[in-house]
Amino acid sequence: MNSSGILGVWTKPKMRKTIAIILSVAALGLNGRAENKVDFAKSVQGIFEARCIDCHGSKKQKGDLRLDSQETALAEVIKPGKSGESELYKHISLPADHEDIMPPKGDPLTKEQIATIKQWIDEGANWPKELVLISAKDRAAAEAAANKLPEPEIKEAPVSDAEKAAIAKLAAGEGIGEKFGAPLVMALAQNTQLIYANFRLVGKDVRDEHLAPLADIQNLSELDLGNTQITAEGLKHISKANNLTKLSLANTSVDDAGLKHIEGLANLMSLNLYNTKVTDAGLASLKNMKFLRKVYAWQSGVTEQGAAELSKALPNVDVNLGFKLAKVEPKKEEKKEVKKAEVKQVAFNKKCPVSGKDVDAAKLFAINFCCGNCLGDFTKDPTKHIAKVKEPDNKKCPISGKDIDASKQFVIGFCCGNCLGDFTKDPAKHIAKVQK
Repeated sequence: MNSSGILGVWTKPKMRKTIAIILSVAALGLNGRAENKVDFAKSVQGIFEARCIDCHGSKKQKGDLRLDSQETALAEVIKPGKSGESELYKHISLPADHEDIMPPKGDPLTKEQIATIKQWIDEGANWPKELVLISAKDRAAAEAAANKLPEPEIKEAPVSDAEKAAIAKLAAGEGIGEKFGAPLVMALAQNTQLIYANFRLVGKDVRDEHLAPLADIQNLSELDLGNTQITAEGLKHISKANNLTKLSLANTSVDDAGLKHIEGLANLMSLNLYNTKVTDAGLASLKNMKFLRKVYAWQSGVTEQGAAELSKALPNVDVNLGFKLAKVEPKKEEKKEVKKAEVKQVAFNKKCPVSGKDVDAAKLFAINFCCGNCLGDFTKDPTKHIAKVKEPDNKKCPISGKDIDASKQFVIGFCCGNCLGDFTKDPAKHIAKVQK
């Protein structure tokens, strides 16, 4: 056997193995490239919607150009497989100071974004055929609308003579007595027949019988009975107020029986039970109010268990049981000295630091802290640290700068939204007046 024959015998298997290796490597390379291909929906769509569609979408077509669909984009400025010949790529990769750079407003696209679009075009500009883009702003608005909780459909009723008479009687203070003044009864807003009524202004002089005219006001929408002498019996007068969406019973002697009288108010969205005699049993009367969103039950007989039970029936309701007193933990070096001392508790003030009036439990300015030590330091001398507080419900501790612990709060109460607003604008001006 000659040498060539021997070489041939041994070469063929080696060649087969080599070819197999080459093919395997090639296959791996192709697979790797396939896996690294740009996904339009994940990598390109967001860039287009954030930076292009406002000017080149369905609402506006600057330069008669649309980039919101495969058909329009690929027909005009994108040549699949040829980024160098695609007007889109040419314009987004121009120098930042060039007059024809796209997008013309805001910062240029980043190098990474430009590279992604280039690769996508060179790979064939794959674009799901049925996918139509919308601007990031419109998409956010659409998502917000989709996630918005349903609201009651309030239908204004024709104003009857009985309703007119009832409004006039209440506005004149008739039945309550001139020396006590009159409740505020007025249109909820311009161009509406819905009525807002506030008896808090008359306060302790209002009794159950004074609410009788309310039964004739079909358009009653918001009602404040706070600080009055009403009882469960008085609520019978509003048991059919189907347009009522907001009701305050704060600082009254209303109890569980009272809530039974209003359990048919299907459109009620907000209920203030602050400092009432309502318990968990009364709260259960609200379980069929599908639009109920806010229940303020501070200093009432409602417990966390009762709140949890209502939340099971109404997943969208927020039962606010008020500020939980936060214990101020002593620092390590102070522990020996204060071991036997009573630990202080931080609660919101009873008088408004701006007006000096009684606090409305729904008007609060909460300052969050990361721990008991920082809360304690702030409590000892609020004026020293208030400059670091930029807004209520802060996300970073104003003393340490760390993430907050939601259970560590310093809460300041106000009598109304105006005083809360004044404090928020300039906390340092009023902080010295905050008394527990």
